[in-house]
Amino acid sequence: MSKLAGNFVMAMVLLLGVPGIALFAYDAVAVRPHLSRIETVLAQANPEDAFPPEIIRDLIDANAGSPTPHAARLVILLVHAEPGQRQSHLRNALWAVLLPMHFDKSQMYGLYAVLSYNGTDYGLSNFAGREYGKPLSRLSSLQAATTVAVTHAPSAYLRSRGRLDMRARVLLEKYRHAAP
Repeated sequence: MSKLAGNFVMAMVLLLGVPGIALFAYDAVAVRPHLSRIETVLAQANPEDAFPPEIIRDLIDANAGSPTPHAARLVILLVHAEPGQRQSHLRNALWAVLLPMHFDKSQMYGLYAVLSYNGTDYGLSNFAGREYGKPLSRLSSLQAATTVAVTHAPSAYLRSRGRLDMRARVLLEKYRHAAP
């Protein structure tokens, strides 16, 4: 093999191998030690939060694009709950890459639903029960859209129900537009 080709192969190994090893090391040190706690949160959650109904999953997609980045931020807040600690974009990005390696898509929706702040406490089921007196699976599509929409900006939306209603209708329209 020519020296140029050998140098090219070595450069590619370094460019691809070093970040892969670093990601594996970060997973081992920063993510894996918290997996049992995260699994416990899902296991102890309201079943409708842990495994949200399909309409809630679809509305989460319409609201956030994917549950993964939002769920990763919420999990980081859970495991690194130190007062005054700022969110790190790099940490959020790494967790958004690594969490789906440990949890499937259904569990990511569950983490989103369980850990989302709803203006008073946490969980989509808690909001649905408080606002509508119903479980997530029995909400109308507008009620479900409102339940998911409130997670976007709970404090602002709960102060202005008109804004929450408007956000819910926009979300519902996105959901209906995306539906086959």
